[in-house]
Amino acid sequence: MTADRTGPASDADAAPDAGPGPDATDGRPRLLMVMPYRQFVQKAQAEGFWVGAIWDATLESPAYLDEVRELADFFVLTDFQDEELLRSTIRTAAQEQRASVVYHIGREESMVAAYQVAEELHVELNPASAVRFLADKHAMRDLLAERGLSPVSFVAAPTRGEVPDAVRKIGYPAVVKPAALAGSRGVFLWQGPEDEAVWTGLVDEYDYDGPFLVEEYLRGPEYSVETLSQDGRHQVVGITEKVLGPPPLFVEVGHVHPAPLPADRERAIRELTTALLTACGYRFGPAHTEVIWTPDGPRIVESQARLGGDRIPRLVQLAGGLDIEQAIFAGIAGTEAVLPAPTATATVRFFTFPPGRVDEVRGLEAVRALGHVDELSLKLQPGDVAPEIRDSKSRHGHVIVSGATPEEALARCAEVLSTIEVVIDGVPTRADGRTGAIGTPA
Repeated sequence: MTADRTGPASDADAAPDAGPGPDATDGRPRLLMVMPYRQFVQKAQAEGFWVGAIWDATLESPAYLDEVRELADFFVLTDFQDEELLRSTIRTAAQEQRASVVYHIGREESMVAAYQVAEELHVELNPASAVRFLADKHAMRDLLAERGLSPVSFVAAPTRGEVPDAVRKIGYPAVVKPAALAGSRGVFLWQGPEDEAVWTGLVDEYDYDGPFLVEEYLRGPEYSVETLSQDGRHQVVGITEKVLGPPPLFVEVGHVHPAPLPADRERAIRELTTALLTACGYRFGPAHTEVIWTPDGPRIVESQARLGGDRIPRLVQLAGGLDIEQAIFAGIAGTEAVLPAPTATATVRFFTFPPGRVDEVRGLEAVRALGHVDELSLKLQPGDVAPEIRDSKSRHGHVIVSGATPEEALARCAEVLSTIEVVIDGVPTRADGRTGAIGTPA
């Protein structure tokens, strides 16, 4: 795919060594973003930035990208899979558009290349090495081992064929992670030799041959830690408790923010997370760090130089009022975030119905009428085929509710899950997993 540029003619046609065009003299700092979602463009512009956007046409729908194109001051398409083309596109756009900053907080697969170009042009917010430690699971494990932080047994397996030996070295059960895939795709708990065929089928689905990281299985509740960093100082925005699906895939099916935690456990998780970010050399922006509380204390699962997914930023905003996305761009403009104390609890639950043909959907209108429901999305309608849940992308929708206390939020969520019902292959199944018809069609 070749780079496809759109934007004001005076900008897009400017040579790298030409004088600034009309937009470069309007006083706005010029922020060139790789993979900026719609709201990122809007919130950066609200903080006074000119915003350029670099996207890959395969990563979002044409309609979505058209919206980004309309919002952005400059827009270019390129192929993120072609790393040299991506680097060249970023470099050319940054030079032609007189970018003050090049920034990337989208998917981590293309982050390192973006930050390397930003560093080369002296328009970076983070050193590329810091982003690599967070984007590369193996590099992060090596760094933690070197610093004596969060000890976890692990073995690198560069290719698929080396994974079985690595699993045997770690011992059953072991967690196998595709080191170059994001969003927990392909993460698998290998509990015995008989799991090899199932695991092979999973990586076949992703057409992935390596590298892999094989780690000891960490037992205990799992948490997400959202942070904002500025000039190397790390603020913990909040800790979110995860609700995980069953092994071997552990697909995330919900989150509760803030996590109800004893003060000593919360302090230990905060300290370990900020120690990781300091060790990486992370300087600016959001990070999303996953931690398991084991019998030996907190252990880091992984971390990324981006916002948490699964609507966690919305949970943060509902619980305490902080728009963490807006705070990022205010931070680039020089304003450090002030973190309000949470005054409520917010929770998201993802719908995970069994696979099959959808005959009927019930209960949606009743749920929409509830005042404490903030978001409701169901991807299924009659005639659809519900896919099997393999990862976060295959989940069937979600609901977000809030309450004054954790107990109230969870009770309200349970009410929603017991109200929504999907009939699949003739069998009524509620969103809470129970079967048996309830109510009337929505």
